[in-house]
Amino acid sequence: MNLPRRQQEILDQIERALAAADPGLKSMFAAFAGRTRGQPLPAAEVLSAGVIRRAVVICAMLAVAIGVLALGIHATSGDCPGLPSDQVVASAAVRHAGCTGATDAWSRGGR
Repeated sequence: MNLPRRQQEILDQIERALAAADPGLKSMFAAFAGRTRGQPLPAAEVLSAGVIRRAVVICAMLAVAIGVLALGIHATSGDCPGLPSDQVVASAAVRHAGCTGATDAWSRGGR
């Protein structure tokens, strides 16, 4: 597996630290790998097609939901420009005037 250079350096440092902490670890791993070579994986380590299919469906549903959310945000982003901070708590007439550019709400004392 190809890793970015920094990640590979970190893994190499971990390997060196483990080798220094337990010199027999490398030979024990080699013996274990030799004994298990060619044997099937335990059932707990194997992902069934159903699990993989379920994960793909969940990811697809999540992607669609995020897409719909992004589309909704994009579609409504130009509806009304933001009001200045002093008008955030304002009457409906003032908020409408801020969105449409009409000034009659201010002239009628709508603020």
